[in-house]
Amino acid sequence: MMTIKDWIYLGITVASYLLAIIAGVYAKDKAKINRATRAGQALDVVGKLASYAVHEADYTGMDDDKKRAFAAQVIQQGLNYMGIKNMTANVINGAIEKAVNAMHLANLADSGLSQNVDEKDILQPVNQLKAGSEPEQSKDVTADAK
Repeated sequence: MMTIKDWIYLGITVASYLLAIIAGVYAKDKAKINRATRAGQALDVVGKLASYAVHEADYTGMDDDKKRAFAAQVIQQGLNYMGIKNMTANVINGAIEKAVNAMHLANLADSGLSQNVDEKDILQPVNQLKAGSEPEQSKDVTADAK
């Protein structure tokens, strides 16, 4: 027969094994979490650099291909300065495209595309039911046809 002291030792042993298992699982997944976090931070840095590079390239007066190459070079220099290595060209080009699209949308908004419209020019909802008429009864499609 087990005494209280034996039950306490058994509980401590089981709890120790459970803590070891949980710590092992956490340690294994922690590396994945850190990698995902670092990758997200690196992509955020690339996006910010792309925004700066695209705006700077826009003022150079070069044609589009040269602007793209200039922006890619500026981004790569910024990444090297920050110690971020091995960023793929596709990621950099995608960031440039995203930054260009954001810049164009911002320029459209600043260009006065949105204007105040007179009340008479705003479409109003139309009552499609005739006065005094009842809406048509729809058939119950769930009822048996028997």
